[in-house]
Amino acid sequence: MRLPLASASPRRIIPPMFEMRFNPIAGEWVVVAAERMKRPVFPSDSCPFCPGVGQTPRDYDVFVYQNDYPSMSLTSPSDPWAGPSGPSTDDAPSLYVSMPSHGACEVILYSPIHDANIYDLPDWHVEKLVRCWQDRTKELGSRKAIRYVFIFENRGEAVGVTIHHPHGQIYAFPFVPAKIKQEIASCRRYFAARSRCLLCDMVREELRNRKRIVAENDHFICIVPYFARFPFEAHVIARRHLSSIVDLDEAERRAFGEMLQNLVRGLDNLFGFRTAYIMAFHQAPTDGGDYSAYHFHVEFYPAHADSKTRKHLSGTEIGIDVFVNPSDVEANAAQLRQAINQS
Repeated sequence: MRLPLASASPRRIIPPMFEMRFNPIAGEWVVVAAERMKRPVFPSDSCPFCPGVGQTPRDYDVFVYQNDYPSMSLTSPSDPWAGPSGPSTDDAPSLYVSMPSHGACEVILYSPIHDANIYDLPDWHVEKLVRCWQDRTKELGSRKAIRYVFIFENRGEAVGVTIHHPHGQIYAFPFVPAKIKQEIASCRRYFAARSRCLLCDMVREELRNRKRIVAENDHFICIVPYFARFPFEAHVIARRHLSSIVDLDEAERRAFGEMLQNLVRGLDNLFGFRTAYIMAFHQAPTDGGDYSAYHFHVEFYPAHADSKTRKHLSGTEIGIDVFVNPSDVEANAAQLRQAINQS
């Protein structure tokens, strides 16, 4: 399914200034995009994603919108990278390496209804959204310089959202993010030692234990993971071994959409309001490598510890990536399971 892309906003007069800089200490790329500070704050009675406003068509179900204030651009050189993992710093004439910020930043509008939740949408509509995610992953991932397609959603003011119309985003990167590299390496080590998939074994263990399962259907399970970093963190994991959203068949698309609807509804029931969260799709890179040991899953990070308390990142979490979960994982799972079942 190919959806039309909205053209770039005519409001932008000065070409965006952004680049990618390599952190040689952490071995990861940082995107520098000062233009994003110029993003407008829209009045509460105005929404650029509502039908017929700005670049948005008057009639749509699901619509792909080019981000007006991106941090990457496909108009950069077609392939600025020296190798599949980015330029090597071994022979670099300078300690610091930077490259054009080649990539894509797209917005996906879930619905023309401004105050809709994903669980308000009919089944056919949610399946169309899932097909759109598949289509954009295929389209962007087919480009020579794109090595990773990241689908995500920021929901709620607590995670910095300024436009509340239901939408998510897709970033297409010319590198594989460090976190995904780490997960792939762990999956490969596990497979080399046991000849089995790490996440497939996790699914089997969670189905056996059942203490942390909050929802399940024929094709997916949803758990509060044993190692949850955030209160009520939840992972949606495919039962079948597959590495990317593009591998979902028709039945799995429907089941996946149903699981996302149930989880978001459960989070809203649990907290008693429209929950702020980050939803992150973890899937295989698109650089042509062998990722058969990797397993597609989606991670949800709620911004709330309970109905009255925000979860703020601490010094250890920001400084050295060591998370402290101030809650009981199994108790959280029981609460979220109950909240989903009351839907």
